[in-house]
Amino acid sequence: MTDRVNKKIPLTAVMGHLYGYIYCMLVSNMLVDMPLFGGALYLCGRAVAVSVSIFGKKNRQYLPSYSRGWVILLMVVLLGISGLLTGLYPADFESDRVWIMFGMVVLCLCADDVALRMRRLTESSRRLTGRTMGFSILMQSLLIGAAALVLIVNLGWKDGWPLTAAFALMAVGKAFFFQLPYDMQRIVPESSGKAGTDIHGIRAYHSMEWVSLLLVMAVELTIAVLYALLATNLDWLFPAIVVAVLCTLLPAMAGYLLLRRMERSGRKDPTWLLLIGLILWLGGIFLCSHMLQGGQLSYTRVYAYLAVCTVGGTLSLTGLRRIEEVMPDALNVTGNPIPPDYWKMRYANWELARLLGDVLALIALCIICFISGKDLPQNAEDLAARFRPVMMIPVSLVLIGALICAIRFPLGSRFLARLKKFLKLQEAGEENPALQRQLEHVVKEKYRQPYLTRILIFILRRLYKHTLINADRIVTDDRNPLVFLCNHGEINGPIVCNFMMPVPIRTWTISMMMYDRKEVSAYLYENTFSKITGIPVFLRKALANLVAWLSVCVMNQLEAIPVYRDSPLKLRETIRISIDALEAGDNLLIFPEAQEENVKYKLQGIGKISPGFLMLAEAYWKKTHKKMRIMPMYADQKKRTLSFGHMLQYEPENGFREEQERIVAEAERQILEMAGIPAEGAQP
Repeated sequence: MTDRVNKKIPLTAVMGHLYGYIYCMLVSNMLVDMPLFGGALYLCGRAVAVSVSIFGKKNRQYLPSYSRGWVILLMVVLLGISGLLTGLYPADFESDRVWIMFGMVVLCLCADDVALRMRRLTESSRRLTGRTMGFSILMQSLLIGAAALVLIVNLGWKDGWPLTAAFALMAVGKAFFFQLPYDMQRIVPESSGKAGTDIHGIRAYHSMEWVSLLLVMAVELTIAVLYALLATNLDWLFPAIVVAVLCTLLPAMAGYLLLRRMERSGRKDPTWLLLIGLILWLGGIFLCSHMLQGGQLSYTRVYAYLAVCTVGGTLSLTGLRRIEEVMPDALNVTGNPIPPDYWKMRYANWELARLLGDVLALIALCIICFISGKDLPQNAEDLAARFRPVMMIPVSLVLIGALICAIRFPLGSRFLARLKKFLKLQEAGEENPALQRQLEHVVKEKYRQPYLTRILIFILRRLYKHTLINADRIVTDDRNPLVFLCNHGEINGPIVCNFMMPVPIRTWTISMMMYDRKEVSAYLYENTFSKITGIPVFLRKALANLVAWLSVCVMNQLEAIPVYRDSPLKLRETIRISIDALEAGDNLLIFPEAQEENVKYKLQGIGKISPGFLMLAEAYWKKTHKKMRIMPMYADQKKRTLSFGHMLQYEPENGFREEQERIVAEAERQILEMAGIPAEGAQP
């Protein structure tokens, strides 16, 4: 039994505290001339709040057993840092300004709590109601009024109003960010009292855990290190709040709209958003490090690099949110019940990741504080002179680790399309064991997304453009997919079809092209590269080796079906895999030209069709009682076109031999017609 509920992963809790962190450094810099002290106090208070949440009765029971020891260790470290900050840091506690700073840190933490509570109220009602909005405005107004009272009364109007305005900007920006629309309605298991599967051992879930852990750590470290660089100048911090607000609200909204657009167009791959964000993030870190190492620092470049890092972080977390959203459905495919309190377990694990990131960032910040004390850089030149590249190593390593984990994450666009198909069948009360086996393999076994193939396809589509002719004749049917027949045309047909087909396909490929790179290299050199004149032999062999490596990688990433031409026994395996693919709803692509006609199709682009592929039609009928649908097509290398013919259907009641002759003759006729060659042109 399932129930559709609205669940939100706390993306906002990760990026939303950026505003409070910057503001506390601003206040600390102005009040006690120690900006990092205020930032460290804010992180300490935030970590304590997260620790209380984790140790609360509602959350600690959902933590995995191995992580509970981590929480205790982190709490000990956190208590030690708190004692050092409040007792040993060289601050004049007799000064009224120190206590004003403490009060403002508490108000910033209260603003965090109010924004989070408003978010939970929105989740409980599944929309932002007028009552919730009114309560949010009231609470934010009270906090802003309290900040104004503390600052203006104690500091006067001249010094108090800029800090009050900055606090209002921070609070309003946080409130808006926490109320971003995410529309994460998912089917999650209803609590039935049954024990769930130990999902930590499932590869897809385990990979997602590492991605989320490293992303949260990277956010905390980036904020602690990069924004701490701005703590040397009071004039830099107020614009930094504006940059932080714009670079979190705008990318988060853009990421949300991008995901909605991707979903409408049928493309739901969140890993690309995740990878693009991580690459931007690393680029911002690298550029900032390069600038500081060169001994130069400019306002414009600093803010630009901060914007790049913040945009990258927000996009990455938006992609991760989508991954978190689809994971329950992915786990349900395995056929085992997932824990009834899955989302509570995920929230507890997310809180643990936040705590770990906060403590690591706090340790790094406190080391800087205690080493430097009040002797911090006072200008841009001093800051650039003191910078060491080693300062960026921790955040860079965490980001690289997150990028590697994101690349290894298995649930890409092809999986999500199949998952959507499976869920529709499940909702209709139907079963598809073949499709379920495909999905289960991706979720549980070792599987990697075909990034190399997708990059090659992206490049080829733009450099080797082809025109599709009569593509509207393609009528897809998940319950009875199409089998496309195309001319080989040497290497042209397979390449063009695999990057220009308007529907997903799985290709019949000679088994050698999928497994033995040396054999593929020798085959390609003998049949293709040895005939190329004007290029040295060693270069032709190197090209053959490169293409062989690409062929093996690409064919496996495209989930091609191996064809064992020289072994009738193994050919049965080809038929079995093909029937499973058709049952799962996969369209097939076959190049049925007879081997002995190779010389002819090199000259004319077309060869005589071998009828052997129709064994698949007969076996498919016997197993499923479905009539295989066949569509001829023609790849024209000179005109750069891909043409589609009229669909044929295998009619088993006519007899296998008769159907072989009919379909082969009609397919040849259509291909020749699309090529503009008279029918007799195919005869020797």
